[in-house]
Amino acid sequence: MPESSLPDAAVLARSVNRDLRRQVSELAPWFAANMPAYYFRTHDAAEQARHLRAVISGEVLTGGQSATLWDATRTRLTRIAPANGSCLLDHLAERVDDNIRTSRLYASLDGRLRLDTFLLDPQPPVAPKSPAMRRAVAAMMAGGHLDARFRQAFTAFLGGAPADYVEKFDPLRAARHFALARELDGRDGVRVELHLLADASESRLVLAMREPPRSGLLLQVAQAVMSEGLSILRGYSDRFVLAGGDLSVISLYVARGGRALDPADAAWKRLRLLLRRVKWSVPAQDQPLAVLASRHGFAQEEVELLGAGCECARQFLLPRNRYAFSMDNVHGVLIAHPARARALLDVFAARFDPQLPVRHRETDDGPLAGAVLDGLDDDLARQVFAAVIELWRHVLRTNCYLADRFGLAFRLDPGVIEAIGGVPRPSGEHLPHALFFVAGPKMRGFHVRYREMARGGVRLVRTRTWAQLELESGRLYEEAKHLAESQQLKNKDIPEGGAKAVLLLDPGADPTLALKSAVDGLLDLLVPGDEADTLPGVVDYLGRPELVYLGPDEGITPDHIRWIVRRAAKRGYGWPRAFMSSKPEGGINHKRYGVTSLGVLEFADAFLREAGIDPDRQEFTVKLTGGPAGDVAGNALIQLFSRYGDRAKVLAISDGHGAAYDPAGLDAAELARLVAAETSITGFDPARLSGSQAFVLAADTPQGAKARASLHNTVVADLFIPAGGRPDTINDANWSAFCDEAGRPSARVVIEGANLFLTSGARRGLEAAGVLIAPGPSANKAGVICSSYEILAGMAMTEEELAACHGRYVEEVLVILGRKARNEAGLLLRERRRRGGTTGLVGLSREASLEITALKDALSEAMARQAPTVADIAADPLLTELIAAHCPPLVAARHLERLFAVAPAAYLHAVAAAQAASTIVYAEGLGWLSRLAGLRDLMAIVRAYFAAAGELDRRLAALGRSRMPGRDELAGLLARSGRKLLCEQALGLDGPAAGGESEGL
Repeated sequence: MPESSLPDAAVLARSVNRDLRRQVSELAPWFAANMPAYYFRTHDAAEQARHLRAVISGEVLTGGQSATLWDATRTRLTRIAPANGSCLLDHLAERVDDNIRTSRLYASLDGRLRLDTFLLDPQPPVAPKSPAMRRAVAAMMAGGHLDARFRQAFTAFLGGAPADYVEKFDPLRAARHFALARELDGRDGVRVELHLLADASESRLVLAMREPPRSGLLLQVAQAVMSEGLSILRGYSDRFVLAGGDLSVISLYVARGGRALDPADAAWKRLRLLLRRVKWSVPAQDQPLAVLASRHGFAQEEVELLGAGCECARQFLLPRNRYAFSMDNVHGVLIAHPARARALLDVFAARFDPQLPVRHRETDDGPLAGAVLDGLDDDLARQVFAAVIELWRHVLRTNCYLADRFGLAFRLDPGVIEAIGGVPRPSGEHLPHALFFVAGPKMRGFHVRYREMARGGVRLVRTRTWAQLELESGRLYEEAKHLAESQQLKNKDIPEGGAKAVLLLDPGADPTLALKSAVDGLLDLLVPGDEADTLPGVVDYLGRPELVYLGPDEGITPDHIRWIVRRAAKRGYGWPRAFMSSKPEGGINHKRYGVTSLGVLEFADAFLREAGIDPDRQEFTVKLTGGPAGDVAGNALIQLFSRYGDRAKVLAISDGHGAAYDPAGLDAAELARLVAAETSITGFDPARLSGSQAFVLAADTPQGAKARASLHNTVVADLFIPAGGRPDTINDANWSAFCDEAGRPSARVVIEGANLFLTSGARRGLEAAGVLIAPGPSANKAGVICSSYEILAGMAMTEEELAACHGRYVEEVLVILGRKARNEAGLLLRERRRRGGTTGLVGLSREASLEITALKDALSEAMARQAPTVADIAADPLLTELIAAHCPPLVAARHLERLFAVAPAAYLHAVAAAQAASTIVYAEGLGWLSRLAGLRDLMAIVRAYFAAAGELDRRLAALGRSRMPGRDELAGLLARSGRKLLCEQALGLDGPAAGGESEGL
């Protein structure tokens, strides 16, 4: 380019300056006059100048451009754009995944400009003794906004705010926020207020909550407000990090057509209900059916209900065709047929809307269902709609019409499984006794139970990607069902049957929020009203009260447990301390006492001996899945080293984060350190490894993940304890990887510390290869037995009484757990020998569980007939004796009368039945009691058996006092067979005694 064509810099500068001066002279007065007064209080002069420069240089008003201004730390930004109907929502949608600490939202008074500032985490806190903090507290005291008694509490409250909040301090706002913090402490609801202001052109809407969602909340609130035709003139949000849970306060100044919102306006009534649930509702942008709201006018709650109905029904459609009924396909059906989707809501409302007269609800829903299905030729769509209609018909209770619900909950008739699935049940498989389906913020889940009174844990399944969510959602019900079935088999020793809850979380879901939503939904359907079995607003087709018991499983923390118990008490649940087990205070914390691992180690000891290894004298090798931070794996490591010392060599450990391997044995002290620190195996110090083959690796690369995933198969050890991992890790298709090329298994003994780690087909294959397997329903049953004894303590003792003897009570329960594990391990191994080693231990475990459970159920029914009331039970010596024998000695000696005063008769029947059935089967072997039950009345047999046991004890005592030669050997023989023989004799089943002289003698 010729030199003469270059611009004159001075001329260029004069031209730009002239334009800028003109624009500044035009826009500065406009900016000063049209930005709200509060804008100038929340942004200092430098910020105001920067914003004005951006408006000018970015041609925001003159060219319709937008500008984004970041600070140097990338934690403060301002979005400036021409105002339009969606501008604010666009700005909030851009920040939907951010953790917003503070926001300041402004529209210019003439409606031309939108200026929104966001402070993102991390934000610096204010120092407790800083000048800004002192000035803020002094301003509160001087203005009469703070009672001197709360000065220290207020200082702590300000300590949870970002420094910016204190530097730009407003005493009136701070006083409102502090009052809300105190009011909402320990509460989970959402406070929604509408403030009438002196200026009749706007209203202040205030929304406050503890433990808010970490992201997306402000967008959700703004969408709800604007859906009612309201304009957000300006707004502020602040999040305080406080000891009792974060506090979020959102203040929006709103108007419609230049006028304030009237509290009597129907729009406010609708909005208030919507905002009270905003913490718990699914954000619109995360709803797969959101298009029904945006294009067809469906309300958010209608979209939530349809989404929940689709997902629940889909679980029972999947056996027909897993690919046809994918999440996308099922949602696509409703999106393609919005009119039929709305008719689907009419079917639901006709059954459950409490405002409808009873006679209307009792009418046939055929015409309403016809509006959904008539003329629908698409076969896939017809199956989906028909399935949801069938689901509605099998819902017995729902909290859908409760204003303050935390999520959706359905109590389902288990017949829905076959009604929708259309696939015959496998032979021998029973329908569950009861089903619950729950849906909440980025969560859906099932609670499945196999008896009226049942116990089982709550498991949180987190997902990282949408592909993983699709995979896990395809087996959600099946996982809950199989875990509950396993629990049913596991619960043979205790009064409760088996149950399980599995909650599946979307990527980015808040696990605490999801859990609270699910648990409170269950309580909505369990808590009675003043004069009915259900709360007002819950239409009841079940017709009787229900009791549900929960326990901890994967992802449940001590704080979760505390909240569940508190919430059950606050909601008026009949036995709140029994609602959740493993309570950190006053309970028996599974992880602290290693109760599940205790049972696992008892089975490992017995099975190693069966494999020819005496662990008290011989060295043996171990591999585990589940890391040092896990309950079962961590405690198994500590108990292995405590019980066997350096004879136990742990070669390999893998967990969700990585793996470690050392052919000489991983250093025990280093493993103990990781357990104490609750740290992943990736924290193992490489300096503690020995030899070139040893390693520690993380699973954060494809190579690391592959090595971690195969380690439990490839390392050769005497004992394998799967103590963590997803269900079906070793399955029908891959179990052969556990064996070498010659078909030899990489471990002779497998003790399942984790439920469902192996599929049934994998167990059969490995047993055929020579592996001794103790399946989960036997090996890890100690945890659920412990939970049952915690509930018994809650009935038999007050909190103060249990606290006074807590240590002794726990010791007695641990003794019981060890004894019950040894009893079952001994039974399985004896039965295997008696059958010539041809019957697998897995099959024997199931056989033992089914037999004891069937006998327990039959005995409980028989006891209910013979002694229907608690008074009848207390008057029956045998039933009282059985209940006392089931209890820890402390309860039997001191608190049995309290137990009889508090516990319902059904519980006492179940306790006595469980004690009788398990005692007899463990002592006499499989089949004996069941065979006799076909010949005599079952209760008569049980009475005869325990009478015979008493008689035998007296005879053995007499024999012990005698001087008969060989009395110890004789006593052993009598103890092994005497009860059985005396019982059969009492029942007239032993035949005549031999008489006359013996031939040949």
